[in-house]
Amino acid sequence: MLNDFIDPIETSDEPCLLAVLPENESMAVAITAAVTAMEALREHGNVGVARNLQAGASLAALKLVLAHREFGPFCTKKLAISPSYRARLLRLNDVKDDVPEALIWAATRKHQLAECRSAQNLIKLVNDWRNRDKPSKSKTASKRQEGRPDKDDATESEPLIQEDGDLVGECEKTISDLKSELTSRDDTIADLRRRLAECDDDFIALRDPLSDETRDQVSVALASSREHEFRTIAKRLHWRPNDLRREVQN
Repeated sequence: MLNDFIDPIETSDEPCLLAVLPENESMAVAITAAVTAMEALREHGNVGVARNLQAGASLAALKLVLAHREFGPFCTKKLAISPSYRARLLRLNDVKDDVPEALIWAATRKHQLAECRSAQNLIKLVNDWRNRDKPSKSKTASKRQEGRPDKDDATESEPLIQEDGDLVGECEKTISDLKSELTSRDDTIADLRRRLAECDDDFIALRDPLSDETRDQVSVALASSREHEFRTIAKRLHWRPNDLRREVQN
């Protein structure tokens, strides 16, 4: 019956490939596996039991081989997945062993999530399966305890809390890096402005004074749109064309 719920996943009795490869090769394998798994999941609208389980497993393996501060940015930039979706897939990987039984249980009970195949719904289904033998709470009791998670809920939330802590650390580092980059850019811009001002002073010092006759020649050239003649005069007198145009027209 389980084959009705889960697509076939290739299994092997061979030792885990990541455990027998050198570190750099292990990282390459993990990255390739994660990219492939996320592409397959995305192509099918992020649904499918086997595809979601494979994506979760590939992210968990990738997290083991990447440095602490590299995993989050890699998932965001290279895998194009949000922090919340990343945490959801990792959470699914944590409960993966219970997914098959939860699916069978849901089918026999005609559970509302029996036909759902997204990561979030699979996690909810596993939670319902785990709590299947607990007596249902009255509405009054549920309202009273709302906002007060029990011990099991707190335990299940620990991976997400850790993940959120990692994300906060990554965000703080990114903000710090951006501030340093902005400071460096401001220093560069200030230096360029200073050098530009020095160049303007040099240009002004080198240009020849304008006689009345020269002003008349420039005015005639501009009035008759003889641009080549105007630029020739400017070059001979060591004036920048725009400076000379403003000088004569003002």
